Parts: sequence; structure tokens; C-alpha cells
Amino acid sequence: MLEVAEQVFAERGYHAASVEAIAEGAGITKPMVYAYFGSKEGLYLACMKRARRRVFEAIDGAAAADAPPDEALWRGLVAFFAFVSEERASWLLLSGDALSQGGAIAAEGAKFRRLMARLVTQLLGEAAAAEGHTSARLQATEPLAHALVGAAEALAAWWVEHPQHTTEAVALRLMNLAWLGFGDLVRGEAWTPPESGARVHDGQRAALRGPAQPSDPLEATRLP
Repeated sequence: MLEVAEQVFAERGYHAASVEAIAEGAGITKPMVYAYFGSKEGLYLACMKRARRRVFEAIDGAAAADAPPDEALWRGLVAFFAFVSEERASWLLLSGDALSQGGAIAAEGAKFRRLMARLVTQLLGEAAAAEGHTSARLQATEPLAHALVGAAEALAAWWVEHPQHTTEAVALRLMNLAWLGFGDLVRGEAWTPPESGARVHDGQRAALRGPAQPSDPLEATRLP
């Protein structure tokens, strides 16, 4: 039933999809749908939770316990975009226009993003810890993780309109955008505005130095 509902919601959208059409496609009666899920919203939420579980299963399945941080991120991005490509209906439920109506559906969408950001935060934290940063300073990786999740969603939306690009090509775009910045941060480097005194020469990235600058480049990414 959930597979049929997912397809109907993805093809027609939340508002245009009818419980009657879903029941007919699943070969059951409309009252049975309400008996199981209570309402159309309840059915949509069940589909979202199923899709969320499958995203994390795909990412977990691509993980390698002994992979260095950059490879771990790469594996995760490829798995994520492969899911977007191969499970388009599931992805549309997690990112579609139904989220804009608020309520329980929007809350479930927000939960999905938080869980994704938590996973990325853990990865960036492990990478920063390997470079010798203390756990107290690693809190600055959390907003970066949320930024990366937002970028992944935006790139996935762009990809829907440009399907000629391969999964690996799309993942590589975000990997280069993300890791060339995050990689420097976890290695102890960061860019700062000119008035702070930091300078970049000959294409080299300047490390933060001096009493007027944050002692931790991860801390430099915090908003005041």
C-alpha cells in the first residue's frame, strides 16, 4: 500500500492525490486506508518515514568503517544522489511541496534534515578530532553540516531539471565544493576578511594566526 501511495503522491502531489485512487491502486477499500492510517496526512507521513528510513539505509550501506573522512563523505554523497535518482518518488515525498503546508508533514521534513545534519556533523567531528581539535571546539561543525545538507537538497532539485548529468558527476560537484572548504577547516585553516589581517599569497590558504583572530578555525565559522 505504501509503495502505491508513494507513487500517487509523487505523480499528483499531496493535494491532488486522493485516498480513493490510492486504495484502488493497492486493491483495497478506502475505509481500510483510513483504518490503517487515520487520514490522508497520516498516510503521507507513513510514506515519508519509509522514505527516510530507506535514505539512511542507502547511506549506511555505502559506508566503510576504515575509510578516511573525505572518502566517507564521498561515499555518502554518491549514495544520497543515487537514491535521489533511483528512488525519485521517495525523494519527492521528502522534499516536495507538501512540506510548505506546515503541520506534521513539515515537522517530519524538518526531522529528516536534522538527522541528515547529525550524520554529517558526526563525520566532520571525527575528521576534526583526527586533526587534534578538542571536543568543545567541534561544536562549530554543526552549522556547517546543516549548510551541506541544504546544499545537497538544492543540488538535487537542480539535478531534476538537468538529468543528463550522472550520479557521480553531481556528487563530485558537491564534494569539491564542500571538502575543499571543510577539508581546510578540519586541518586547521580558514579564510578571514581582509581587515582581520589574514592574507592569501600564490594560491596558498592562510592559516589563522594572531591574538585578534579566533584560536580555532572552526570557531571562525561561527556567526556573532
